Amino acid sequence: MKHEELIRKMKLEEKAALLSGKGEWQTWDLKRVGIPSMETNRCTFLLTYSDEQAIREIYLKPFETCVKNFTGGALAVMSSFNWIGTRYSGSNSYLLNNVLRSEWGYQGMVLTDWDGSYGYQITDDCVRNGNDAMLGFNSYESNVLTDRDSATLTRALRQASKNIMYTIVNSGNYTVENPDEAGLDNMTLAFIGIDVAVAVVLIAVELIVILRWRKRQIKKSVI
Repeated sequence: MKHEELIRKMKLEEKAALLSGKGEWQTWDLKRVGIPSMETNRCTFLLTYSDEQAIREIYLKPFETCVKNFTGGALAVMSSFNWIGTRYSGSNSYLLNNVLRSEWGYQGMVLTDWDGSYGYQITDDCVRNGNDAMLGFNSYESNVLTDRDSATLTRALRQASKNIMYTIVNSGNYTVENPDEAGLDNMTLAFIGIDVAVAVVLIAVELIVILRWRKRQIKKSVI
């Protein structure tokens, strides 16, 4: 039986127990908290409506079970793309602060799903409402923090930094004697390989251009 099929057939308590049996320094990322009921049009203002009882007993129950029953302490949570009613999950204070942190006792960081500049993933709004980090690059206009003198934004950024650092220092990475012993990861090696290949191609093109230019200059001097 494949791992995916096995996990789907497991009860909530069994899944929580599986998480509790993780390695000593791994960090689990529970994704995606909210009501990610469908993948179709998930990034185009997918508004999901439901009553609170269904949300708590069906959609949020697996996350609640993992957070509360996970003896190692869930340290990272990913918010979902969709909206709950008219509020984006990644900036839903009731979901991320009231339910996740206050009711369930969660202490780690919350990360958005891919920040693809879809028009509604606004960093200022997210960080003020319990979402600590944006999964993506800081080149989008929606990621620019314009009101930098705001006392409330400063407070929210400090809290977000605290949550992120809490996740980092409790991840167990600092208990590893030599975290770089395994060398570079595959993704980093792939990026380095791409950079090297691009550099080689550019150098080759420049050499061809220079050689052709010199040949033309030699022909002109002979004439």
